[in-house]
Amino acid sequence: MKKHSIEGKSLNNFHYVLRIKRTTLFFYFLFFSSLSQAAHIDSEGFAMNSSFVGESEKVTLGVLQQKKRVTGVIRDQTGEAIIGANIVEVGTTNGTVTDIDGNFSLEVEDGANLRITYIGFEEQIVNTADEASFNIILQEDSQALEEVVVVGYGTMRRRDLTGSVIQVRPDNLADENPKTVQDILRGTPGLQVGYSASAKGGGNMQIRGQRSVYTDGGHNDPLLILDGMQFYGELSEINPDDIAQIDVLKDASAAAVYGAKAANGVILITTKRGVLGKPSINITTNIGLAQLSNYRERFSPAEYLQHRQDWFERRTYGVNEETGLYEAYQASYANQPGFFMRPEQLPGNISLDEWRSYTSSSNQDGESDLSIWAKRIDFQGNALDNFLDGRTVDWNKKTYRVGLNQDYNASISGA
Repeated sequence: MKKHSIEGKSLNNFHYVLRIKRTTLFFYFLFFSSLSQAAHIDSEGFAMNSSFVGESEKVTLGVLQQKKRVTGVIRDQTGEAIIGANIVEVGTTNGTVTDIDGNFSLEVEDGANLRITYIGFEEQIVNTADEASFNIILQEDSQALEEVVVVGYGTMRRRDLTGSVIQVRPDNLADENPKTVQDILRGTPGLQVGYSASAKGGGNMQIRGQRSVYTDGGHNDPLLILDGMQFYGELSEINPDDIAQIDVLKDASAAAVYGAKAANGVILITTKRGVLGKPSINITTNIGLAQLSNYRERFSPAEYLQHRQDWFERRTYGVNEETGLYEAYQASYANQPGFFMRPEQLPGNISLDEWRSYTSSSNQDGESDLSIWAKRIDFQGNALDNFLDGRTVDWNKKTYRVGLNQDYNASISGA
């Protein structure tokens, strides 16, 4: 006789019991090579006997299981509700997530296990055999938290890169002989580099323009990363000859790696490193001339005196009470026309004697008209003496001259 194997047992006779509800009948048919008995149905279940020749054995199987609804709340160690925690019935795709208050509700098989997971917390398994309501506390997983946060300061192939990045290699600009890092970056798309008249050179930088109306303390300057570490110094402290590569991150995706400080963009500088092989000695020498840029021309002695006179005359203008117009000599000098004018500039209706009488109380005996006028425009002390003696100084020539710049660099690399 042919034998049939179920769950490792050799059976000749089978007895199946299937539980059903009163409103629904579930019919399960198992066909074997021979059927010896017909089915018997009562109000409690469905029974079918199948007899085979030979040794007899009886097995009872529970086919349909009852489901139940479980509810609960999920919190962290501080008692705060966890929003969006995942609750899944183990071995199935049946699951749900917690609401804004950390509550959940799920229909599961009786005695099922629930798997509760949430980023940053340890996984927890809960059995539903004895309870239908749960108060679950998840424990923080410190290792998982660190893995989520520490994601930056790495490398990526260009084909995998989605952000806006400009790469600059100083070796390609060697013929231009850059003096500062700003000289290397000048002309980079999306990067504005200013000029500095100081001896160290350089200039301010902005990526895609000014982002804030607050400008003090470098508030709009990009974040500087030197060999993977934040650089708090000035770019003038970095030797351009030591730079191997510069990457400029221009879009907001840089903030995902470097945080809020990257809001103004990021400039990553990678310096040169030693390589295996014979020692290599590099010596560079730069010699250049520096001269005055296109600044505004300074006043000549005559132009400076006229500028000083105009500055004081502005106070002699005011509103004419009779005409209501803003006119000359209508303020405190209304009765002293031409008070700040040079003697040779006085109009014909004002005599020298009248002009001198404006300050008769302070004029000295035999004092020249030029001295009286100079005191009225606030010349005093050495400045007054030098003016009366005709001694002038061209500070433009004293301050600026052609400068000689010399720069020497030496480096040794190799193994």
